[in-house]
Amino acid sequence: MADTTDKNEPQSKPRIGSTVTWLICGLIVFGFYESIVLIVIGMAPTAAAVLIDRSSQRNQAKTVGYLNFAGCLPWVIEYWLVGGGFQKVFEIVGDPFTLFIMYSAAACGWLLYFAIRPVVGSYLLVAADLKERQLQRRQKELVEDWGEEVRKDADGEGDEAAESETPAAAA
Repeated sequence: MADTTDKNEPQSKPRIGSTVTWLICGLIVFGFYESIVLIVIGMAPTAAAVLIDRSSQRNQAKTVGYLNFAGCLPWVIEYWLVGGGFQKVFEIVGDPFTLFIMYSAAACGWLLYFAIRPVVGSYLLVAADLKERQLQRRQKELVEDWGEEVRKDADGEGDEAAESETPAAAA
């Protein structure tokens, strides 16, 4: 029977780095499970942003996530300083003001994401328009200095002139 494996294909090797990463993540989950429950509940808007954002760079999820984490961080630090197990976690999460602050920080991330995009787009549009005007002004200066021959291929006009001259030159 013929060997169906291609010898040019690299064989996948188990990576030690990914194994170590999963091991460390498991230890963190085991050691800080109360904190992780607090963070998971507090960062629910970030989970929604991750599910919604389909772009390759995930800018929406990053913007919402960073601000949402900033909103959760004071209570995570409070939990670390005070302790108290799940009773303290549920006390923190059960406070409407706490959830309001956590989710409001995420809402600020959403607003920031949706407000910045049009501003940056408008800026880039104006900057491109200014650059185009500057180049047209420079082009006029060059035409004044060097004559109309400088613009020969600028609008695609020079191609037709070059094609009509070629047959005559060959004859």
